[in-house]
Formats: sequence, structure tokens, C-alpha cells
Amino acid sequence: MSTYPIRFTVMTYNIWASARWPEREESLKHFLQFHQPDILCLQELRPETRDLIDTVLTGHQRIDDPFEGWIREGNIYFNQTLFEMVGHGAEDLQMYEQLRRLFWVRLRYRFAPNRTIFVSTAHYTWAGNPDEKAGGVNPRYAQAQRTVAAFYKLAAENEPLLFMGDLNDFLHPIRILREGGLTDSFSGLGRHTDFTHPASPTAKGTPQSIDWIFHRGSIAPMTSEVVDFFWEDLAPSDHKPVLATYRLI
Repeated sequence: MSTYPIRFTVMTYNIWASARWPEREESLKHFLQFHQPDILCLQELRPETRDLIDTVLTGHQRIDDPFEGWIREGNIYFNQTLFEMVGHGAEDLQMYEQLRRLFWVRLRYRFAPNRTIFVSTAHYTWAGNPDEKAGGVNPRYAQAQRTVAAFYKLAAENEPLLFMGDLNDFLHPIRILREGGLTDSFSGLGRHTDFTHPASPTAKGTPQSIDWIFHRGSIAPMTSEVVDFFWEDLAPSDHKPVLATYRLI
């Protein structure tokens, strides 16, 4: 076991697919150059944004898998100096969107090889989908339930677990995840989150807290923040990222 505290930074970021691209390219590039989280979970990834991230985070590895969702929806980058991959997968949460999954990777901490971390990300269905807009059922309720069920299947109860993403909600799915044994990075510090969408002036809309980082098991947050970033008056995305520092316990 390492004699040093095991600490690392974690970020979740919805990078807005191909909207206003390549106009946003320089902003996203500079943001990643300045921050470089040890673990980066992405939503709305596309081949062009993946290629940019690969050129900036040269010390990181991402999941390389034939399933198209890893290229056109979600992926996980991790600092190769700190972590090595043990396994990965994509659990079907029965979302409306064909390529969306609960994307996950199990990482081994290189300086304490007996410690692993289960890292996962998802992008729940948007509330403006046609069925829900017409008065149908909120699909994120069941998606959160399936997420909790997947964790009990895939990760040991005390294994450090991280789950993060764009949950497109701030009410019942958050409650379900908490009742399932997860704690968000802000509540874990006795704090409240700020809104994560929209990132003005790049995007418009009603302010919402819909991007979250959760944890379970032998892991605890040390810091947590919603990051405002602009490059020449343009944000990298319509969402703001959530950035946290965690320690293994």
C-alpha cells in the first residue's frame, strides 16, 4: 500500500456533440490544457471532439471499443501515470437513445496495486423528448433504478465507485441514486451545487443543476465545483463541467 494519500481529480462534461463546431474548438482545447483531470467522463462525444481531446490529453488513455457508443456518446479518459485499466463495459439502461449506455471502466491505482476504482458515466434522456413532452412517463426514473441495479451487479459494495454524467434532472433520479447508497460530491462536503446548464452567453435557457458526480464505497470528496470557463467569450460547451477532488479511504 502506498504511504502517500491517494488523491486524484475527477470531471464530468457534456461537450455538446457537434453544435457550433469547430467554432468551440479553441475554447475546449484551452480548457483541457489548463485543467487536465485525472479522470474525465464525457457525454455527447463525437469523432471530431475525440480527436481533439486525444491531442491535448496525451498522458491519458481512453476506452477503445468497437461499440459505436464509445465514439458517439460517452467515453472515459484516465491518467496513465496513476491508473491502469482492468476491464470495461457498457450496460444497457434501456434509454430512448440507441447508442447511450452506462459506460464503465475498472481502474487499478498504480501506486497501490491492490486498490481498484469503478468509474462510470451516463447521459439520461432529455426531458424534451416527444413522449414525455406529450404527457408521458419520465424515463429517467427507471434509468436511475437500472443504474443502481447495475452497480450492485458490477461493483463490490465497498469498492470505490464513481458515477457521473448529464442526468437531465435534479429531482427523482437524484433521490433514487441517493436511496441506492450513492452520495453526490457536493452533499458529501455539506454543500449545495450551482447550476450546470446553460453556460451563458454561449447557450440560453433556464438555469438547471443537471450534471452530477456521485460516489459510493471507500472514497470521499475533498473539493467540488461547477467550473465557469470561457475563451474569447465562448464556452467550450452549453454545459458547465463539474470538477472534484477525491481521496481513497
